[in-house]
Amino acid sequence: MRRSRTLTRYVAREVVLYTLLGLTLIGAILLLRNLGRALDELLGAGFQASDVWAVLRVIGTMLLLYALPVSFLFGVLLAVARMASDVEIVAMRACGIGVRDLAVPILALSLACSGVTFWLARDVEPAARREMRDLLASLIARGAGLQPGRFRHFGDVLVYVDGRGGDRLHGIVVSDRSDPERPLIVFASEGRLALDANGSVTLALERGDIHLDESEALGERDVRISFERFDYALDLAELLGDNAKQRPKEMSWSDLRAAVARARGSEPSPQLPDEPIEYELDLQRRLAAPLAPALFGLIGLPIGMRRARGARAFGALWCAGIAFSYYGAQIFFASLAEQGWLSAAAARWIPVASFAALAAVLLARSRRGT
Repeated sequence: MRRSRTLTRYVAREVVLYTLLGLTLIGAILLLRNLGRALDELLGAGFQASDVWAVLRVIGTMLLLYALPVSFLFGVLLAVARMASDVEIVAMRACGIGVRDLAVPILALSLACSGVTFWLARDVEPAARREMRDLLASLIARGAGLQPGRFRHFGDVLVYVDGRGGDRLHGIVVSDRSDPERPLIVFASEGRLALDANGSVTLALERGDIHLDESEALGERDVRISFERFDYALDLAELLGDNAKQRPKEMSWSDLRAAVARARGSEPSPQLPDEPIEYELDLQRRLAAPLAPALFGLIGLPIGMRRARGARAFGALWCAGIAFSYYGAQIFFASLAEQGWLSAAAARWIPVASFAALAAVLLARSRRGT
């Protein structure tokens, strides 16, 4: 019993240390890679230090769902590979310690990681995605969607801004042809974008003119209306694209389950998009995500036990290959489900079942010493 406890603490400590190292490295790589996508919005808005930290925090929270299982795989592979390269595995086998004894602490840690992953997939990641959408909306309200000296289409509305200082816009031209029978052009000296509590974006214009084309009704006469202030409403959906709508990945657990229930109904619901399978896919994704750490741990153990020179380097390569294969399979089968070739449940659980079978085969071979 004493030997088992000592071994459990020793293996667990090694795995945790390498997992934390992997989480630092993998998290930094993923964070920097995804931060570049948000920098364009930040630069366009004249970002502040608080904006950068907010984006870093939200992106980091979103990526933790994937970084934690991969980091745990990294920790298992490198810890066991280090023990194998230092002949500790051989010594353990000589003392009667087999794969089952090594698997106990790894399985316990994988269950803990699975619990955290379930919490991340169910509550934390969707909340972070909603916060990211709100953050981008606030950046757009400060002018991130309008670049000085460039025309920008928002549906049938064309907007031009000559310059910007802070959140103030200068030399604004708005051409609105949403109503072909009554097109209008607005010129304003200054203005700013404002985001209200309802998520609507208003272009608050100051000191300008409205030119109405009323040629048919007024006999080729141009109508000009001067104003000191004119609030021009813009559609947030045109500014944010898909980010303006709450996507399945942004929904809370209860809202997503309700949406899936409506999608499974016999009659189509107008509250759902044209492809309701997206909701089913995301529900199954959240249910399957917690199994990734357990699968990675059980696969990483027998692979890491193989003695080889440069065990740490090979462990990192195996980590990249296994993680890429697993999440690549998730994406591939999800695309098949979106095309109607598979059900959402099958698309999410086929990779899980395949990697579970692979783990069983590898563990069985390790017990036989092959």
